Amino acid sequence: MKSLPRSWITPVFLPSLLLMVVFSVKGLDDTLTETVPIPFDVHMLSNMFVEISEVVGPSVVTINTRTTVTAVMPLFPDYSNPFTMNQFENAPSPRELEYTTTSVGSGVIVSENGLILTNHHVAGDADVVEVVLQNGEKYSGELIGTDPATDLAIIRIEASGLPAITIGDSDELRVGQWVLAVGSPFSLGQTVTQGIVSYIGRSDIGLVDYERYIQTDAAINPGNSGGALVDLDGNLIGINTAITINSRGYQGIGFAIPVNLAMNVMEDLLEHGYVRRGWLGISIQELTPGLAKHFGLDEDIYGILVSQVLNDTPAREYGFQRGDIILAVNEKPLSTVAEFRNVIADIKPGTPVEIGVLRDGRDRTIDVVLGEREPDESVDIPCPSASEEYGWVLEELSRKTARSLGDGTLLGVLVLEIQLSGRVARAGIQAGDVILEIDGVEVRTTSEVDSLIDSSSDTLFLIWRQGYSIYFML
Repeated sequence: MKSLPRSWITPVFLPSLLLMVVFSVKGLDDTLTETVPIPFDVHMLSNMFVEISEVVGPSVVTINTRTTVTAVMPLFPDYSNPFTMNQFENAPSPRELEYTTTSVGSGVIVSENGLILTNHHVAGDADVVEVVLQNGEKYSGELIGTDPATDLAIIRIEASGLPAITIGDSDELRVGQWVLAVGSPFSLGQTVTQGIVSYIGRSDIGLVDYERYIQTDAAINPGNSGGALVDLDGNLIGINTAITINSRGYQGIGFAIPVNLAMNVMEDLLEHGYVRRGWLGISIQELTPGLAKHFGLDEDIYGILVSQVLNDTPAREYGFQRGDIILAVNEKPLSTVAEFRNVIADIKPGTPVEIGVLRDGRDRTIDVVLGEREPDESVDIPCPSASEEYGWVLEELSRKTARSLGDGTLLGVLVLEIQLSGRVARAGIQAGDVILEIDGVEVRTTSEVDSLIDSSSDTLFLIWRQGYSIYFML
């Protein structure tokens, strides 16, 4: 693997002709501040970028893909015949049409024997993958593994002695650090752009399940996906993945998957064929100030509220309870659902974990051994917002209706209809929800719901929805 000469590991130089150094000289009664100009050769900085590009360029590839798509095309009746009484009765059946789509992305060579790291959305669903090296050589790519939950994929080409990139450490990144992005935007291979790290650990973008992106203002455009984000030593620190766009162009906000996360995903895909993630077995939501107040807590307390503990899970086995507020994992404070999900998912199944919990106003620690999350096991439900005024039609939940909802043992009050302008609708409650509790009191009849709502201006609902329970504030 090639790496930059150590002489290039220098402080971050400002791209100006003079570097201004400010220093202070203290006297007995006052402070004298002087600004002293120090000459700086701007060509030194330019040469550094040239050197990085020459070293990293051969490790970044262009990925061309072809995918066959089947579309159902409706066929309409012949309206030109005025004697046809029912135009749709004899309408022809829809027909399927197949067509091929092509796209271009990027990838990074991470091993000399042909392993290439890229995005799932670049190559994960493609029928044909072609890899083009910097020198123009073309290879057929084979999909080795893919992880849609992080938008990462691994492909392999039959080649050896390839210029694998040097892997860096994304945990050492700092905001303001200079970085370069290398890829094939708009099919323009081997394009290099420069910027800084704008933010570390960006989540809640809504692109994939597990997000903790490096945000950068280095220009990233369509086609850069799967390419390299490197530091000033030429080390890979991220896989370029997404941008915020107004008009399909560069807006100064791009996102890259940290290389440490990418390498962990790759290791699991190569060893197990899928990514092993830790799992507790709880439904969680953000602890909002309104919920904190209702639970008798200070509104400035931040944590993750447990809204449901699933059966036959580590959480149930080790004593988690609905209403617990998770504050820390292994003594690391956490305040958002995204943080908690990422931390738990990063821990290998079977690992003992210490989780700090607030229960009934008291801090406690729960020691738990994590299980393994299956793809269909949900771990969090977002907390809806609250507003004013009611507007619903309720019905006592019958056994028949409970069975039709998938749980014959369910007890509560069914929400039949919702007025969109009503208070409960604006709070996030939906038709088909089942009210289990109001302010911690179980409800079975509509009169119980009415009496509990009338007795409180702030009301905490526990709602069952599609197999999971969620807290709502009214």
